[in-house]
Amino acid sequence: MNQQFIKQITGTNKDGESRVFTMLRGSRVQLLLLFAVLLSPFFFTSCSDIDCPVTNGVSAKYVLKGDSLHDTLTISAIRDGQTDTVLVNRLVGSKSFQLPMSYAGASDKLRFVFTDTLGHTTVDTLTIAKTSVSHFESVDCQPVFFHTITGATTTGRIVNRIEINNPNVDYDGSKENFHLYISRH
Repeated sequence: MNQQFIKQITGTNKDGESRVFTMLRGSRVQLLLLFAVLLSPFFFTSCSDIDCPVTNGVSAKYVLKGDSLHDTLTISAIRDGQTDTVLVNRLVGSKSFQLPMSYAGASDKLRFVFTDTLGHTTVDTLTIAKTSVSHFESVDCQPVFFHTITGATTTGRIVNRIEINNPNVDYDGSKENFHLYISRH
């Protein structure tokens, strides 16, 4: 009577098996599939050995030659049709500095504003001609552009001469790309 009562409550399928056992067997397959889906990211992921240079930017290194920098120096990027961007604000007593280069455009224009202790300012404009090449490391890394410097000019008020020491601008921030010869008139 007990088995007949269970069969009445649970019922049987067309093969005469109890529906409870069929559901349990089906749930094992479902449970196995669930575990397979949940554990698949651990089996199908890979570790990337590419170390994206997050803190390494691409910037040109400028080294001051001749007179040391006694004046306060502010450097701005001159952008056509847009407001200028201050790259260095009130630099004093330094022998070198690094500046980023633009990604687009064949040249960068930089305004160097020298202010002496009496408040007199002298402005020089440097124009850096370059070619930009996109650099790909990995899909995990941000896009980066390397540059090859093709020319450099100055208006010659305080920066008398600019020399290209190393034309390749990339991740290596220790390379001296430009030598700037400054003097007070």
